[in-house]
Amino acid sequence: MKGPTNSLLKIAVPTLFNGTLATFRHELRLLLFSPLSYLFQLGFLAALSAFVFLVADFYATDEASIRPMLTFLPWVSLILVPALAMRTWVDDISDRSMELTITLPVQTCAVVLGKFLAGYMILLVTLLFTLPIIGTVYYLGDPDPGVLFSGYFASALLLATYYSISLFAASVAREPVGAFVIAIMFLFFLLLLGWDVFGRFLNGYIDNSIIEMLSNFSPNTWLIHLSRGIIDFPGVFYFVLISATALTGTTWICNNRSQGPFLKKRFLKGSLITMAFFLVPALLIPLSKEVPGEWDMTAENEFTLHVGSYQILDKLNSDTRVILYWSSSEPSVPATIKSHADRAQQMLKRLARKSNGKLILQIIDPKPDSDAELHAISSGAKKIPMSSGDSFYLSLSVEHGSKKGSIPYLDIRRDQHLEYDIAVALNSLSRAVTPKIGIISPLIPSAAANAQRQGMSFLSELKNAYDIAIIPYFKTALPDNLNVLVLIDASILRKEMLYAIDQFVMKGGSLVVMIDPYLRSNRNSNKVNPDPSEEINDISDVLMKYGVRYLGKGVVGDDLFASVVTDKQQARLSYPFWMRIRGDALSQSHPTTADLNELFLVEAGSLEIKYPGKSLALITTSKNSGILFRKHFITKKPRELALSFSSDNQERIIAAFLRGPFESAYQRIDPERNGNHMASSQHAPTIFVVADVDWLFDPFSLQTTNIGGRVIVRPLNDNSTFLLNMIEYASGEQSLIAIRSRGKIQRPFTRVTALFQSAEKEFKEQELAMAKQVSEIESRMAQYSASIAGSNIGRLPKDVKESLLKFRQELLPARRKLRMVRRKIRDQVDSLGRRLVFINLLSGPLAVLILAGTVYIFRRRRKI
Repeated sequence: MKGPTNSLLKIAVPTLFNGTLATFRHELRLLLFSPLSYLFQLGFLAALSAFVFLVADFYATDEASIRPMLTFLPWVSLILVPALAMRTWVDDISDRSMELTITLPVQTCAVVLGKFLAGYMILLVTLLFTLPIIGTVYYLGDPDPGVLFSGYFASALLLATYYSISLFAASVAREPVGAFVIAIMFLFFLLLLGWDVFGRFLNGYIDNSIIEMLSNFSPNTWLIHLSRGIIDFPGVFYFVLISATALTGTTWICNNRSQGPFLKKRFLKGSLITMAFFLVPALLIPLSKEVPGEWDMTAENEFTLHVGSYQILDKLNSDTRVILYWSSSEPSVPATIKSHADRAQQMLKRLARKSNGKLILQIIDPKPDSDAELHAISSGAKKIPMSSGDSFYLSLSVEHGSKKGSIPYLDIRRDQHLEYDIAVALNSLSRAVTPKIGIISPLIPSAAANAQRQGMSFLSELKNAYDIAIIPYFKTALPDNLNVLVLIDASILRKEMLYAIDQFVMKGGSLVVMIDPYLRSNRNSNKVNPDPSEEINDISDVLMKYGVRYLGKGVVGDDLFASVVTDKQQARLSYPFWMRIRGDALSQSHPTTADLNELFLVEAGSLEIKYPGKSLALITTSKNSGILFRKHFITKKPRELALSFSSDNQERIIAAFLRGPFESAYQRIDPERNGNHMASSQHAPTIFVVADVDWLFDPFSLQTTNIGGRVIVRPLNDNSTFLLNMIEYASGEQSLIAIRSRGKIQRPFTRVTALFQSAEKEFKEQELAMAKQVSEIESRMAQYSASIAGSNIGRLPKDVKESLLKFRQELLPARRKLRMVRRKIRDQVDSLGRRLVFINLLSGPLAVLILAGTVYIFRRRRKI
């Protein structure tokens, strides 16, 4: 039987290929020679660009990605793709081209496939004409190329699915307007299936499992899924399956067509069977989620298990149980949350597969008023309310024997830290002893160890992984069994405590110290500023003995790393004392900073390393840095401080790492008075010193959002990561550092910030002169007004009235000139945005005109 079968295949495959190729060439020629194709492209590109750059205000998003384009692409395509396909199967007396095509010695499936490939080629070319958006993204910032590629790949699959469904609609109606309407209705319905509002509408009428199944049909859900930077089997399978089903249905209908559509029972039967084909994906798409296979295209491998996760799996004991509480049957959960929960499930399944049977995974749906919900609550799961009034669970519980741990809510705003959060929970089970961290700070009361402290989310992070002890700063001794001691703005400590800290380090304990020349989080702390000296009076004296000198008399600023902020008058300015440290300014040779993207430091001091051989600078400024005395920050406004800044062409150290052994800071201790004194350190203790404190607090590290009464936070930078890395390293467990640190949190428009800083520097002298003039006039007016306080203005002498009038006349032009200078700074930034919008609005249509002109010239030459 093999002989005849192989012979038939050898004949059928080339015949199908040749027929498809012939149809493709013919249809592509018709599309390229038709003015309607270029009109379609013009409309598509103009509409998409208008939505991205005008409606979404792409320039104001400050995000180097194509997310706005992907948001509007399904809706623009909803209208215009059916318009391209609606005349594919025209059955009109005046147009007999379709009749001629069907009568040719070519298989029907070859005709359908050829027409699809020709139209799809036009769509791909149209999609390529959006590449100026990519150019704009690269011009403005530093995007992730893998995420951009996956976004375009998903867009190409989306267009293929839209066009195949539009071809199917055209084959059913065989009349342009009818085909256009049917395609729009069908595609719109598919988009609705992934909309959580539509799911809530269906709730109560249809079973939740069916609603969940229907949501798998939404192309927008899979577009978002693939565009995150991961290309996996379920996402590709969805688009391929829907496209293949639509093309198969089109072939079936065309095979059963007759001269009078809708009159033959055979045709109607074929149409019904074809529609039934669309039920096949309902069974296959959910099954595809269980098929392994994915390609992580992100620059930081965000969706690939890190080697640190494998190390934690190796340390796990057998029969470790992981329970995921996920309200999968709740239809009102937003699609983004569902996608996040799906990713969590896939990651947990991957961990279970790689654990060699050590990890037992269980997924439970805690339905309302069920035993599963009571079990979830007892395990620490939190009910997350939604604006609709419904709620859901997305929680993780880990346990082995008597050891238990939980993550009350797998927050979607910590999506990039999902692997780290799971790794922390698993690592807590494998620890013989949980490291104990002591914290001394006048900013943190002892009650914070058991309660949430507003503005200090870093405490919650620490409590999730460590045993935390808050030590009152007026104490004279440290508790036993500390592994790491953290000092936060501990400027005033008793001498007994200073000695206890020294001996803690000598016994091998690690130290993390944060001191600040100007603290915004607690202005009262600015009354005292540590000043190193030979006599030990504060922690800076102890640190100097160990090899690092704190320079706190001046606040460090840097033009290169300056942040663009808004003052009380809502005017933007480049503030060099709020520094966004990135790149080579973060040490690449130490694990605590090697994988960080950006740190945000707020009016920091600087450090001086005495022994470079045993110390390392972790954070340094550029040579554009300078210092302004801390006393100015008490009296001057931010704009005045920024204008007063000047660079002195020196690099400065903001944070440093010291490795022992150390000599005790107390060398002159009488052994008879203290027989347990240690003059040198045991082992090799580590010390971290950061000349800033404000960077820890929420306003400078996290974005806080209140959702349904629950506070949700999202990292704005790597500040929290840096703190956790230091403590992780100091406690001797480094497996989590790389998992936590990898991946860029934000990819902003760096060019916009640089342009604003450049413009501000260009007009800095003018602005400084105008601001000084305004300040002087206002000061004279204030003094003059004070001297005549209580007097009736109408009864004042004429010369006094003239003086006041003169001051006001001088003040108005001065303020007007100052506003004009500041407007020039804003105009340079805004003009770039206007130019980019103009270029992108014109680039697509211009590319279409070039294509049309090229085809026209080619066609003319062929005729000649």
